[in-house]
Amino acid sequence: MSFLSKVFGKSDNQVKKKEKVKLSHDSGVPYNNDLISVLKKDHKQLKQEFEKIIKSSKNKNFKILKRNIKTFKITFEIHNYSEKIQFYLYLKNYYKDMNEESFINNMADSAEKVYQDIIHFLKKYESIEFNDQYHELFKKELEAIEKVLKSRIDIEESELYQLYKK
Repeated sequence: MSFLSKVFGKSDNQVKKKEKVKLSHDSGVPYNNDLISVLKKDHKQLKQEFEKIIKSSKNKNFKILKRNIKTFKITFEIHNYSEKIQFYLYLKNYYKDMNEESFINNMADSAEKVYQDIIHFLKKYESIEFNDQYHELFKKELEAIEKVLKSRIDIEESELYQLYKK
């Protein structure tokens, strides 16, 4: 199985059998009928994992909090990679030289900024030993990250995902 086939979840034979696979112009990224539902499922899982962080923070269970941070970070990184490679690359090429191109490029840049901010936050608190002082700072930053994350998910699901089409 080739690398791209693994990324897109299909064997080489499945890819070859698809005679009418729509490629996003020159990107070589095929349209995936299930991609949006998978990304929305990821969002649901991300929200659940984030709620675990909030809960363990409220309970001051720092050992579980660190574990929840690590789990969320891994889930978030996998989702981001999938979205970047399968979704944004497809859209950028599909809408190349069209009115939507600027909007999509801005959204992709914004997604990368959100990703970097959240990863920075997670790495920071993944590596410290929590105490009351760090915990107060963590709670403030956690609230800000929660707002950014929820806002980003809402925008993607209500506006951006509508642009994904054959």
